Amino acid sequence: MSFTGRSASYLETVLQNSGFFPDISLGDYQKMYSAPASLMQEKVEHLLRLAMIEINEGLEDQQALWEEEGYSTLAEVPAKLVGGKSRLLVHYQRAVFSLATAMAFREFPTVARREVGEHQAAQSLDTEQMYRAESDRAARRLRGISTNITAEII
Repeated sequence: MSFTGRSASYLETVLQNSGFFPDISLGDYQKMYSAPASLMQEKVEHLLRLAMIEINEGLEDQQALWEEEGYSTLAEVPAKLVGGKSRLLVHYQRAVFSLATAMAFREFPTVARREVGEHQAAQSLDTEQMYRAESDRAARRLRGISTNITAEII
């Protein structure tokens, strides 16, 4: 039982990734991003797969660089550890989970509402955009970009 009095059961499914990037646990997503248990497992899986695809595609060039350096998985790429876990793996997970959450807000305007009228601000476009920006920041960190804005001369 959780602090809220609700059941603390989480989905145990793990989505297999591309081989280079880490697999994604539905239970970890539920725990870290407070995905409501009312979302069907198939929907959670779908959103996470879509997010994985989008993040993986955005990191194709970076992945090619890492592979040229001899790394066959993201976990092998040298990185500072945070809580015993590679910061690159933490950023990857954050990118995927944040994007999946943004997609959930788009598809289900009431995804964050636990009772009628509660947390109405969580339904706004601002919240979806905040999660998309969070995902983008994490993906930028994976590419070695520490700023939130990049300008290029065309």
